[in-house]
Formats: sequence, C-alpha cells, structure tokens
Amino acid sequence: MKAHSLNTTCLLARRSQTAASPAILNRIPQPDPHAALHRVLREAGDGIERMYQRDLAEMSQQLHFTPNTAQRRFAAVIEELFRDGVNWGRIVAFFEFGGTMCVESMNREMTSQVDNIAAWMTEYLNGPLQNWIQENGGWDAFVELYGRQQESMFHCSWPYIKTVFGLAALGAAGVTIGAYFTQK
Repeated sequence: MKAHSLNTTCLLARRSQTAASPAILNRIPQPDPHAALHRVLREAGDGIERMYQRDLAEMSQQLHFTPNTAQRRFAAVIEELFRDGVNWGRIVAFFEFGGTMCVESMNREMTSQVDNIAAWMTEYLNGPLQNWIQENGGWDAFVELYGRQQESMFHCSWPYIKTVFGLAALGAAGVTIGAYFTQK
C-alpha cells in the first residue's frame, strides 16, 4: 500500500472512531483545499517584492495617507490599476498594494487600518474582480498559469503598475492641497 493511501486509510479510520465525538474530530488536521493557491499567491507576491523592492518602498512612502484618507487613496489606486482591464499580473499587484498599505499602516501606528484594508480588498475581490476571475478559469487557472509563466507574468506589467502608484500619489497630493485651499 502506498504511503499516501496508507495515510488516507489511517485518517479515515481515526475519523470513523471519533464519529461520535465532533469535538475530537475537529482536532484532526484537515487538508487545506486552497494550499496551492495560497502558495502561488505568496510566491508571486514574493517575486514582485524581490524584483522591485526599492520601487515598492518608494511607492509606499508616496502614499501619504491618514485614517481619513486611506479608503480614498486605496480606491484611487485600485481604480487606476484596473482602468485598462484586469489580468492576473494586476491582481497580484492588487495584493501587493494591499500588503504595502498594511505595512505602511503599521509603520505609522495606524493598526486599525489593517482590518479596513483587508475588508476593502475582500469587497473588491468579491465585487468587480469576481466575474473576471470566474470567466478566466477561476483561481485554479491562475495556479496553472503561474506555474508555466512565473516571472514573465510580472515583467510586462511592472512599468504600468509603477505609473499607477505614481499617479495615485500625485492625485492624493492634489486632493490634499484642494482640501486645504477649500478650508481657507
């Protein structure tokens, strides 16, 4: 008997022995059905971070957001990021941007923003991006595509993504200056 089927048999035997006790069953580690996706998203994000670490650091400093402006800045960058359409590289950039905002929030001692950013990202994933993801094979297609094309997926998108961050920072500065003069 192969090790995999032996492990499966042992797991099934343990489950049948504990069927009367759900509390015990809940303690048995369950396989993560999304493990491949989590791994690939981590690898893709790490790849972008490795290739463009200096650029990401500069862009994160250009965001200049506060608790009052964070959601507007987030929305402005995301709108610009997907203005010309959706692709997997931009979706990974979306995750990197959200992560960058979370790190910047922590660095600025605005820890409450981390949960907000996660909520905005979830809302955007379940809203505007959901149809595109499903129409393009779902997350399984991303896992397969990433396995075949890894770095080439991001090289072509990076100049565009860098421009998006720059435009968002410029727009954020314009909004801040406009708000300042409106109050005067």
